[in-house]
Amino acid sequence: MTRVCFGEFTLDSETRELLRSARAVHLSPKAFKLLELLVSNRPRAVSKHELHDRLWPDTFVVEANLANLMAEIRAALRDNSRSPRYVRTVQRFGYAFQAEAETERGPASRRQEPIFRLSWKGGRAVLVQGEQVLGREPGLELSFDSTTVSRRHARIRIEGDTATLEDLGSKNGTLINDSRLGAPMPLADGDEIRLGSVRLKFRRLAAAAATDTASASR
Repeated sequence: MTRVCFGEFTLDSETRELLRSARAVHLSPKAFKLLELLVSNRPRAVSKHELHDRLWPDTFVVEANLANLMAEIRAALRDNSRSPRYVRTVQRFGYAFQAEAETERGPASRRQEPIFRLSWKGGRAVLVQGEQVLGREPGLELSFDSTTVSRRHARIRIEGDTATLEDLGSKNGTLINDSRLGAPMPLADGDEIRLGSVRLKFRRLAAAAATDTASASR
């Protein structure tokens, strides 16, 4: 399993991320592993005993630990245990992933394509091919709740392995590494972007490096 898409979510086993509309959704390492197990075994119902053995091999843990992880997963997926879209409870047995899902597997060379990310205090997002507008306006690809950010402040365009930043006539301007942006400019790994008082870090990672980084952080 590499990337599995279901609903508005993507579970990426290589980067160890759960994404919702290209934004990373936080899951603890054990919760991610549990969701990965259920998705990879879909639609088979997986017993609590099997899940315990896979998550905590040769270790005794109370049953509430598994229930707590499931509650974390449901919160991340905005799922409801009484009317589940994604994970259903099989009474007195275990759990099953029930949603329609599509697995994406590309050629080996695809793994070397770069992964672009933005991170800021309290958040992180993966940048996808095409345009992503940053601003205060609700519903944008990247929306920031700050009065110092214009409604449509700046735009990042991803084309192949190139990322370009452009200011959209914002009131407070867009800065790269403390220099005001006057014209569209290519972004480099490690660049700091400032939209008003909001600071963002741009990362350009090879897929393999991103996987190593994500695994190490967990």
